[in-house]
Amino acid sequence: MSISRSFSALLLSAALTTAAVAQQPAPITLPDLNPSEWFDGKMGGTFGAKTVTAFAKSNRVAVTGFRVVFVTHNEARAMVRASYLPGRETGAAKMKMEVDLKGVDDATMQAITDRAYQRFVEQLKAAGREVVTVQEMQAGYAGYKTTPVPQPVDVGLLKGKAFAPTGMPLWWQVGDAWGDAGLGQKNMRAFNEHSKALNAPITIAPQIVVDFAHMQSSGNRSGLVARRAEVSGALAMSVPTFNTRVVRAEQTRYGGIVFKGDDGALTLTKPIDTDIEFAEMYQVDAKTGTILSLTGGDHKSKSVKNVAETTNDAYATAADAVLAQVTGAFAKLFAANPAGAATAAK
Repeated sequence: MSISRSFSALLLSAALTTAAVAQQPAPITLPDLNPSEWFDGKMGGTFGAKTVTAFAKSNRVAVTGFRVVFVTHNEARAMVRASYLPGRETGAAKMKMEVDLKGVDDATMQAITDRAYQRFVEQLKAAGREVVTVQEMQAGYAGYKTTPVPQPVDVGLLKGKAFAPTGMPLWWQVGDAWGDAGLGQKNMRAFNEHSKALNAPITIAPQIVVDFAHMQSSGNRSGLVARRAEVSGALAMSVPTFNTRVVRAEQTRYGGIVFKGDDGALTLTKPIDTDIEFAEMYQVDAKTGTILSLTGGDHKSKSVKNVAETTNDAYATAADAVLAQVTGAFAKLFAANPAGAATAAK
């Protein structure tokens, strides 16, 4: 081979190597958030130890559930109650504002869920933990009551759709605000047994809610102290809810109750949001009404319907950003409470 051909081959090899390095995904970095300012929880009720103390007892983490709820309908209501004091009779006032999300499809929400789960796994690894694979967990799902994806769900005035990562079932348990677990303990016990079968890793199943609007209300007040019922809404992508049980079941009894190990909970204490713009809101309907009261005061009501119009790409960009922040902050709890710390402290 000539010198010129050899030099050309080296240049080509170097170029291919450089391209391969450039195509590698950027390393996962955890957000600049203090996790203890965002999450809190105790084991065994109000007077138990901090739940994060369990994180030091195993380096392995099993994410046996990852439930993401995307809010698609948000609503705020306010009311001023009529008062009937002699000479101070006042009427009632009611105000309602509804906002519906439009322009994002189920496929996009599923893709966001899949990315959030994969990112969370990498964030846990970046926090120094070994993460149990979905394949290792598959056998344990036989004991759960599962739900088809996506699942229409609602809590109070909110409506949405629930998703689980592709390849992982969607399930709920007692204490989950969304879903259909009711008072049944089947999945709670299955969750405990799952942890035991996996040799007692730190077992979690986050329930994460992604909301697209911030709604405010003047609340329910008496006409003696207020005259106006007021509501408002603004578009802002946020995670107002992130909670999970934290189980490390070395031994179970009585059909699945944790007898030896740890059983606690962790909850997001304040919303995490992003200022990324992703939609435009406009009014589609408004209704007003006045009803004459026999007490002398008029009863007034107003209802407004709005639409938040977005696109799949715009919605996904904002949702990915806020989910990366909240799962990353949670993963930092593991870095702050490293495995073996409890033993080393003794």
